[in-house]
Amino acid sequence: MLLSLASLRTVLFFLQCSLSLSFPHHFLDEDDTSSNDTTSVYGLNTLLPRQGNGKPLLRIMPLGASITQGIGSNPENGYRKLLRDEMRYLGFEVNMVGCQSTGSFNDRQHEGHPSKIISEITDLMSCGLNQKPNLVLINAGTNDCLQASQRASENRMFAGYLCYDNPLTEGVTIILSTLIPNGNSEANGYVNTINQRFRQLIVDYQSQGRQILLAEMNNGFITVGDLNTDGTHPTNEGYPKLAAVWTAGINNVINRNWIVPPINNTDSGGGGQCNPSPDNFRGPVQIQRGSGAEDGTYAHSSEPMGVKLSYLGLATSNLTKNFHFAQIVNAGGNDPPYQADDLVRVLDEEQRHEGGLTQPAVSFRLNTGDGNFDNPWNVITLEQECLNRGVRWGDINGDGLDDFICINLEGKTWASINRGGNPPKFEYIGMIKDSLPWAPQDRIRLGDIDGDGRLDWCAIDDKGDIYCWRNAGVGDAPTEQYGGYWQSIEVGAPTFDAKGQPGIEGVRLIDINGDGRSDWVYVYEDGSTRIFINQRGTHKNTTIHGLKPAWIEASAAHKGFAGLPDIDRDHVKFGRIYASGRADYIRIVDRDTPYQYDFEFYRNTGSGGTKLKGDGVHYCDMYGRGHDDYLWVWSTGMIELYENVDNPPSWNVHNQILDTGRDRKSIHFGDWDGDGLCDVLSVDRDTGNVDMWRNTYSGGSVPKFEYKGQVVGGSRCTQGWGLGLYDLGLRFADIDGDKRVDYLCMEPDTRTTGYLNKASGLQDVQQIKLSTGFDRANHRWADVNGDGRADLMWVDKFSGNVTVWLNDGMKPSAGSSFNWPRADGIWMPGVDTGPNMHFAKISNSGRADFVQVTPKDNLAWVYYNECDGVQNGPGPDDGAIRYDTCPIDPSMSIC
Repeated sequence: MLLSLASLRTVLFFLQCSLSLSFPHHFLDEDDTSSNDTTSVYGLNTLLPRQGNGKPLLRIMPLGASITQGIGSNPENGYRKLLRDEMRYLGFEVNMVGCQSTGSFNDRQHEGHPSKIISEITDLMSCGLNQKPNLVLINAGTNDCLQASQRASENRMFAGYLCYDNPLTEGVTIILSTLIPNGNSEANGYVNTINQRFRQLIVDYQSQGRQILLAEMNNGFITVGDLNTDGTHPTNEGYPKLAAVWTAGINNVINRNWIVPPINNTDSGGGGQCNPSPDNFRGPVQIQRGSGAEDGTYAHSSEPMGVKLSYLGLATSNLTKNFHFAQIVNAGGNDPPYQADDLVRVLDEEQRHEGGLTQPAVSFRLNTGDGNFDNPWNVITLEQECLNRGVRWGDINGDGLDDFICINLEGKTWASINRGGNPPKFEYIGMIKDSLPWAPQDRIRLGDIDGDGRLDWCAIDDKGDIYCWRNAGVGDAPTEQYGGYWQSIEVGAPTFDAKGQPGIEGVRLIDINGDGRSDWVYVYEDGSTRIFINQRGTHKNTTIHGLKPAWIEASAAHKGFAGLPDIDRDHVKFGRIYASGRADYIRIVDRDTPYQYDFEFYRNTGSGGTKLKGDGVHYCDMYGRGHDDYLWVWSTGMIELYENVDNPPSWNVHNQILDTGRDRKSIHFGDWDGDGLCDVLSVDRDTGNVDMWRNTYSGGSVPKFEYKGQVVGGSRCTQGWGLGLYDLGLRFADIDGDKRVDYLCMEPDTRTTGYLNKASGLQDVQQIKLSTGFDRANHRWADVNGDGRADLMWVDKFSGNVTVWLNDGMKPSAGSSFNWPRADGIWMPGVDTGPNMHFAKISNSGRADFVQVTPKDNLAWVYYNECDGVQNGPGPDDGAIRYDTCPIDPSMSIC
């Protein structure tokens, strides 16, 4: 009786059940003496002589973990190439299939998943099974043994594991191997126990007439001496022994006439569905040559607004240094970066009691809009004391409110989180950053370098070079307690290169142009400035694939007040007074009246440096041809179309096709109604309600659009979007494979809920994906293996390396309605920083390709995500068929 592919899952289920009976040792009856010979391949066959035509094609899927991949061999061919060569010598056509591809030979596909236990391998094998093998070689369970002490209780639960069935398919023959010996004595005890269960499993299946055979790999032929120093993976001399055992097993099932010709399909090898593999990307191929628009180099200008605020104090000491501007309350409820900063006063102990009255340590006056501040002062209560010289303000946790930060003379940094309210409540969370030996308090600068809405930490060296550490994570602080961490923006190299200015006292990190990224501003003693704008960079800006920005000098800066009295750096402040997102300039003027200070405001009217050509890039299939076209979206919502003509870097340029009049970050593309054409969707930031322009293309050169109004209401996603270009709370992707994009609501920690977009209406599927633990802005949804369902990717912000969670369908798992097995190592290495990498179907493969887009000039290159091998025939050989002598087990005649 042939085993169906669904039955293969049952086999793996029973392997897991075997584990549930095998951990720890006392779960095995010590009198269990299942025969080592009953189902062994040894002695049951002899080598078939080489024959001519008439033999079935062997479409072999090696299934397992790192031994299946070949780790420990060099090159990483493991047993797979030796086995394939042997079967070719014996006259068989062979196609090795699977969605992994490693090794130095041509037909190198497999389903080996390093470090995975049996339950995880079960989740990951669907892609390979869809290539319809007629022979599956299983070596799985070693990682279960190595992790047994940590997973004992988990393995006991495997007995309750519920397998699921694919539609019944024509059968496959399975050869299951026992586990090879392990150099770890504890793990080897589990190996011996599991092997007894595996042998009994074969006996049980064969008694039912099932076509499953045991390949005995633990009878003394393969020994610990055949392993690498890790005690787990075979050496170059050990893997040929595994190949010999598999060869004997395959000959055995052939002698029994178990092998039937494989089913024709479009998935084996080159086309259709396959998991990505680093070896299967082809590129770079240039596809874009600089289209789009930008807003030019930043040029500062300002409008004098006069004295909008005065302060008559009680302190006899000068308070010029004691005034700060920070986002304390956000009375206007503006989204970042368009808040209006409040005026904050910080008094040291002796200053609080000057003038015969006691005043609070920290208080503020609320910015009520248009440069007006309410009166009187409102008290801020803090649990920590800090001298004014160490006080800083900034948004540590990305909630849009500035937190209280204290830096001591050594440079150690403590914080209290602003929990909101009016007056706000602050929660002390302790030290968030230790000091550096060379960077005391006066060298520390704080600013948002990477534009993610979270304050980063920087230090200036003697030359004026600035080294910065990114505030990473999704919690309240970049500390272990809050699940965060600090990342060097450019390891061993400056984030900003010194510009030869006199001293470091004038250096400030301020968002001058309103793009959410802190710029470098040097303030001279006369109040004039020099400005370098912080823009999204590429790896060309870095020395070791860091996140160093491109720093572009402004064409005009602040002119200052040369010749005027009472002007120095302490009299110059910056703050978002007029809620434009740009930092305005404040000059504090000491009046003749004792203790009076006037605040002269200069509204920032500068422009430029905020919009790059690469910011407008989108891809979607506007013609229903199976590949994506290129769309460029203006910041105002106007859309230009470049038709994909399969001749990169040429496109049919159609210029403007639609003007939505909406914010660029609200615009999405996707097939909403399932007609094969991408529609235009616009999201309301506060509610997640969606308006649609339906693509009505039916021929001709340019699609037309019909405005359908609101297609999603009810405020179903209130996550909005953050400062970063790709920090979007609402996403659209087809996760159930019905050719309609679904409605996915991502929280800042990436926990995703949402609705399936069905023809009958929206279906609430609640939690779709647990948090990945990474920041939302660096996640993408795209179908990377061609199965019609969007997968989830996290792109490392620094390296561009990709972590993939494959979409295994609507199968409840860990509280989510969908199952997302993580597939490590299947994507090619990154070629640029994460924000510059896109996923788009540039080819007609049905799989998302990897696209690099440079932000400044919008040059783009594609790396095609291709399957390897052939479709229904044999896989590619490596030259002439050759015969290599294999090791021989003395107990049998094999080679």
